[in-house]
Amino acid sequence: MRRLRPVSVLILVLAGTASVCQCTFPASPSANLLQYAFEPLLTKDRMALRVTLAFDSGPRGKVNLELPSEWAGQQHAENSITELKVLSPDTTLSDTKSPSEKELRFPPNTLVRLSYVLVKDWDGPLNSGTRFRADLSPDYFHIVGTTSLVHPDVDELQVVDVDFDWQKLPQAWSLATSFGTDNRCQSFHGSWSRAVNSLFVGGDYRIYRTTIFGNALNFAIRGKWSFTDDEWVSQVRKIMEFERTFWHDNDFPYFLITLTPFGQDSGSSGGTALTNAFMEHLSRLDPLNSGTLEGLAHETFHAWNPGKMGHPPGSDYPISWFFEGFTTYYQDLMLYRAGLMTFPRYVAAINEKLREYEVNEGTEVSLEEFIRLHSADHSVLNQLDYRRGAVLAAWLDAIIRRETNHRSSLDNVMFDLVTQNAAYERRHHGQPMTLDNKRVFRSASHYIHGISKTKLRHYVEYGGSIRVPETALGPCVQSRVETTPKFDLGFDRKSIKSEDKRVLGVEPSSEAFKAGLRDGQKLGGSSIYFGDPSKQVRLTIDTVDGKQTLTYYPRGPELSLQQFSLDGARYSSNPGTCVSGW
Repeated sequence: MRRLRPVSVLILVLAGTASVCQCTFPASPSANLLQYAFEPLLTKDRMALRVTLAFDSGPRGKVNLELPSEWAGQQHAENSITELKVLSPDTTLSDTKSPSEKELRFPPNTLVRLSYVLVKDWDGPLNSGTRFRADLSPDYFHIVGTTSLVHPDVDELQVVDVDFDWQKLPQAWSLATSFGTDNRCQSFHGSWSRAVNSLFVGGDYRIYRTTIFGNALNFAIRGKWSFTDDEWVSQVRKIMEFERTFWHDNDFPYFLITLTPFGQDSGSSGGTALTNAFMEHLSRLDPLNSGTLEGLAHETFHAWNPGKMGHPPGSDYPISWFFEGFTTYYQDLMLYRAGLMTFPRYVAAINEKLREYEVNEGTEVSLEEFIRLHSADHSVLNQLDYRRGAVLAAWLDAIIRRETNHRSSLDNVMFDLVTQNAAYERRHHGQPMTLDNKRVFRSASHYIHGISKTKLRHYVEYGGSIRVPETALGPCVQSRVETTPKFDLGFDRKSIKSEDKRVLGVEPSSEAFKAGLRDGQKLGGSSIYFGDPSKQVRLTIDTVDGKQTLTYYPRGPELSLQQFSLDGARYSSNPGTCVSGW
């Protein structure tokens, strides 16, 4: 690949560089138009964004105004919204019982205008706990629409037009968003959920412009890395090109990938798919390794699952086993098929997924119980839907191949769901089809027999151990069973995050109890590798005599774990035979 060069070298000058011209937007084809204008405010070593919002009131005399609140594990995102005030005449703003909701009253059929100042409401280095909040500095900004845009209450499936005016940004700054790169006047037409699920970055980001099959794929990168910008662009582009080829779908006229450094040197990463965009955060010195590529393959796969399959009804949790778990299965399969993962590594990845599901907590938890517990506290049964769904996808893929004599695979189910939604949207003016468990079951039922249909529904609704067919990975891979202990922390993990840090729920038969842990003790610190019974738990207990350290292996009852073994000699002598059908 030829060496890429950034579109421009950025020299940041804040004073006297903002444009004074106004955006001219096309006429709105919908009856719902929102317009946002952004102005950077520099004070000492901080930057804020003054945001002006205008929308047509229509015949209504009042509306609820929604502030950012909870999203992606973030709480009280409304704290970043300051100086909220009305600008249009005869308009009043009043509080409600919720800090993230206001009431606006205004004359009907008028233009309602208001403004607020978006601030960075957190301190310390950027990390996985703050990456979704407004990240504002004198050198750059990185914001997500869901946690930054104030808006009137709009149904998430409502078709809207939204204009974004960035004219007052310094001219030397780059700009890259879900709706364009470097263009200071941007517009969007589509559902409100896609408008608000958006990404906006600017400042000292280095911009690269590439294409996939003629469509724009742009990159915005900031910071110094252990790899070059060219390496990042090349690897990411290869993943995305393969996934579009897999889906036979290049209907992405524009797409943006951002890369932003965390404040720590190593050990942390996070990727998120947004409208026409994917944002990645990495630790500054981490290499471009398989874990990072798996995350990229996962998030870009979401453009189809569930992006082009439909819209979950209400809460995501009843169907998250499918769109998170099946995507977790496909992330490795995409890398293997694209030539970015070897077959032995792919077999190892399947083994890791089998181990994580069986050894971790929640294997026997029903879907109903998962929804109840996880809705109340996201730390409870964290990523059970990812783990169960990934193993279930491996099982279903193998079952379909076996019961159709390899004429079909799980790929066909995935393609069918996308095709169904596309046809539905054409008939219903862009409204997406509902994506729920019944629809997934119906689509899979075309490729599996009665007993397998019953098993699929049972695994989804009741969980339990899932045994993947022995022939799942081809002729050179054999299934085996090994004995391993279940991960058992031995006490209620809520104790770790509780305000008083008091230990609760210690089980008398657990290794934690044997190590000396008791209800009522106060935790001073902890080191825990959740889901790994081979790694010691280290707890610091505050006592009247000072700090006490307890260590133990979080081992519960023994269980039978399915794993796959690749015949290395056979694979080395004839790899083509081993991977036939893959």
